[in-house]
Amino acid sequence: MKILAVDDEPGILRVIRKALEKEYEVATVCRPSEPLPRTFGDIDLIILDVMMPGEDGYEILQRIREDATCPILFLSAKALEEDVVYGLALGADDYIRKPFSVAELRARISAHIRRDKRENESCIRSGEIALYPTSRKVKAGEEEVSLTKSEFDIMLLLIRNKGQAFSKEQIYEKVYGFEKSGDESAITEHVKNLRKKLSAKGYEPIETVWGIGYKWKKEE
Repeated sequence: MKILAVDDEPGILRVIRKALEKEYEVATVCRPSEPLPRTFGDIDLIILDVMMPGEDGYEILQRIREDATCPILFLSAKALEEDVVYGLALGADDYIRKPFSVAELRARISAHIRRDKRENESCIRSGEIALYPTSRKVKAGEEEVSLTKSEFDIMLLLIRNKGQAFSKEQIYEKVYGFEKSGDESAITEHVKNLRKKLSAKGYEPIETVWGIGYKWKKEE
């Protein structure tokens, strides 16, 4: 799980990192000197300060909300009720007042990530690719991609574990189960066909990891 914290105070960013780094991968951006990531597909939650020089947190939220589908929590010393209401109305998922309790911050983050994981299980996204585990459908952009059961199950394994490399043996075991017997070289053919179908729609998210197997690219 990856959390992005955006603030103009290095001290606050250090506190957030220390509070969360045992449970999460924490990336920090000290605004306005550091740029925000270009994409947010691999980020599970964003902590966003409100009062920052230049572009403030409200403006940043409005700019990134369409691309950042993860929970966004405001962390601010602006504690009036109208500030909270305004932040939530813009699309924030929560509003935590400074000074904040580390225990409360952890609890709020944990609750939002759990809820977001439950809600998003019906749709797993990677850039413009969307996979729906319940209906077993895949869309690339606005077009549906027709997959066999094996192709879908392999894609589901890889997209759920972005950046993690799996050998053909591991894919076979996780997709078909230990009790199944068969030729693991079939995985090579399934992956080749899956790549071909996604490439025909303009997407090439599956990488070969030489000497290991395959992985789904992490968004940059």
